[in-house]
Amino acid sequence: MQCPSCGQQTAEGKFCTNCGAQLVKDNQYESVAAVSTTPSTNQNPNETVEKLKTTGSNFGHFFVTLVKNPSEAKKANGSDMSSGIITFVLFSLLIALSYHLILSTIQMGFFMQITFWDSFILPFIIFNILYVLIAGLTFAGTKLSVQAVTFPDVIAKYGAYLVPFLLLYTAGILFWLIGLPSIAGMLLLLSILSTLLIAPTFILVEQTPNGFDRIYVLIGLHIIILLVFGFFIQSFMNSMLGNFMNMMFNNGF
Repeated sequence: MQCPSCGQQTAEGKFCTNCGAQLVKDNQYESVAAVSTTPSTNQNPNETVEKLKTTGSNFGHFFVTLVKNPSEAKKANGSDMSSGIITFVLFSLLIALSYHLILSTIQMGFFMQITFWDSFILPFIIFNILYVLIAGLTFAGTKLSVQAVTFPDVIAKYGAYLVPFLLLYTAGILFWLIGLPSIAGMLLLLSILSTLLIAPTFILVEQTPNGFDRIYVLIGLHIIILLVFGFFIQSFMNSMLGNFMNMMFNNGF
């Protein structure tokens, strides 16, 4: 069986033969969202509604637990994958909403009209894809360092580590709304950079690596993530510029 502490394979027993940590069988692991999902005696014919309720309940416990104690993110595993994905969606939604609000308050000129697609829908889609890609790159990093995690585990952990940065981003929006753009900009930028660099780092330092040195894996991972982020931002800006040029020609400029 696999030791939950060091990640090494060890013989069956109460303690790990490698690090001495107490062993727990796989079916005894508790996820961050340890919510009871015992089926009701009165079976609801609408199983989809029941599943949605269970998912929502699990996410609520997942989110509240991580707000109170962000370090609990290290306990997230594959059973929390749905909660991790919901966190991706919420963060992307918040980024898209803030971007839309900021553009709406800036005087762009009578010829510069940003569409709802460019100001909200496109950023929402881009950041959702970006977070999934970062999770995939982080999973590749764990494989290079030979760590015992699965892709669903990484999705759950990445979503869990995003929670405090989601709160930080929310604080940045609030500072913008009350008229403190300098503080708001600093918090928003810090939050975005943390989701790109710090959250994946937390995942890679959870276990002792057995493959490539963790420092080199982190350096390579950070470079690739920044390149991917730069590509997405460039594509986004090119899309906005293309739409702007089309608007100008359509209006006779």
